[in-house]
Amino acid sequence: MEIEEKYNLLIIGGGPASVKFLYNLFRTSRLPEYLNGLGIGIVEKGKCFGSGNLENKMNYTTYPATELLKLMYFHKTNQMISICKDLTDTQAYKTLIQYGEKCPPKSLAGYFLRLLGSVLLKHIYTLKKLQIFHPQREAIAIRLLADGWFQIRTQSLSADTQIKDKYRTIKARHILLCTGREQTPADIFCQEQGLIETLKQNPRHIVGSGQKAFECAELLLSGPVMYINNEQINAYTQKVYTCPLCKSLKCSCFGSLVPQKYIWHYTDVALPEYKKGELKIYFTKPPRPYFNNHQNDYITIPEQQINKKGEANYLTGLRGKSKILFLKMLATQEVRVSLSQDEPNSNQFIDGKECKCNQIEIKDTDGNLVQFQYSFGLYQLDEKGRMKTQKGSLRNLFCYGSNCITQEQLERGCQDEYGDCSIGFDEYDLFFINIKNEINNQWFDNNEFPLTAQSHVSKGGDFDSDPSVHSEVVETETFALNQLQEQFKQKKKKK
Repeated sequence: MEIEEKYNLLIIGGGPASVKFLYNLFRTSRLPEYLNGLGIGIVEKGKCFGSGNLENKMNYTTYPATELLKLMYFHKTNQMISICKDLTDTQAYKTLIQYGEKCPPKSLAGYFLRLLGSVLLKHIYTLKKLQIFHPQREAIAIRLLADGWFQIRTQSLSADTQIKDKYRTIKARHILLCTGREQTPADIFCQEQGLIETLKQNPRHIVGSGQKAFECAELLLSGPVMYINNEQINAYTQKVYTCPLCKSLKCSCFGSLVPQKYIWHYTDVALPEYKKGELKIYFTKPPRPYFNNHQNDYITIPEQQINKKGEANYLTGLRGKSKILFLKMLATQEVRVSLSQDEPNSNQFIDGKECKCNQIEIKDTDGNLVQFQYSFGLYQLDEKGRMKTQKGSLRNLFCYGSNCITQEQLERGCQDEYGDCSIGFDEYDLFFINIKNEINNQWFDNNEFPLTAQSHVSKGGDFDSDPSVHSEVVETETFALNQLQEQFKQKKKKK
């Protein structure tokens, strides 16, 4: 017999987008309101809450460490949230402080998001005695009911679940899909087994012109980077790890925190030795780097690629080490990689442009499948963050994170070649306003919502060569860009 649960808001997926959404509620002092009544529920296929697939990746993020650290601070006062203070003693936090404005490894970002997610879930339990996170539970179908509610059928993926409890039905007034995207060939390549198998083929060809394609090239040139998680269970981290329910250090009641043991070092991988132009990136439309000011000395940028703030390629441009690699290619500092508009002359290539959201079956009140609108494999959203269907926007069904694409992204030329055409960390706050206000129209008084304030997060100073990081031996983005800028200026003077 199926067990039925009810929530005001059900969040499907427990990755980075879910953590950011809940922390935005916390940082604006609105979380208690959302927990009132039927409250919030979260279903997640895995055991962990917050990290998604980030921890398995062997390359860098496209956002600085300070973007992650901002989650620990209130919007208005810029004071650190009290529940996050225990995390300042963890090695993960200290390492992020060292990275400062530099892009940290995805494995480090993923683990830190796990820590943030766990302390928040424990705080909610302490505040309301609610265990809102349901690990190893997959949403397999959604049905629209005549009374305006959603009916969600879930199944347990835990081997310990009894047959009678395998399937559960959940009813929810609102749904927030944070299901992320399917693993692309480029994503698989950036993981341990994928890299091992690909290196056996001596790769020479990458298809695509966006973030994923250049991340693959950077990985082939520089090798993998993994955060060696050496968190110790001692006096100051005991309260972070210990479950308040079962008093265990290894459960998943509030998201598993068992440290993963990583084996990757630079010396573990025999990277290919590329000659001039031997590693080719095949593109159909030219790559676009992101600039916070379109007036630059590197490249001329069309007006339609610039937003009101003067930023160029804000939603789709290359960032982080991918941007540095592309500019080094333009400045002929990096000659091992070349660009080509031809078709690859080999069937062995790394696909760096495929992009598709994780989909879930959704039926209307008559039992017919709802036909959603997609762009480049991602859900299309309206201006309120609601999912678009062939009949219009679907009321109270929202989407958040890397599985969707906004109208603004489409208008600014987001293309499938860019691979990661999802909402970045620096855009979550503004997008969150649309979702939150729409839900409040249904639940609570629509009070004025404060805009995001800048967080006074410490930049952390110079990078300290910590053996637990063993990765950031290359120059920072700012330093590299300054060097490239001087080189481009000298080239112009010679002309």
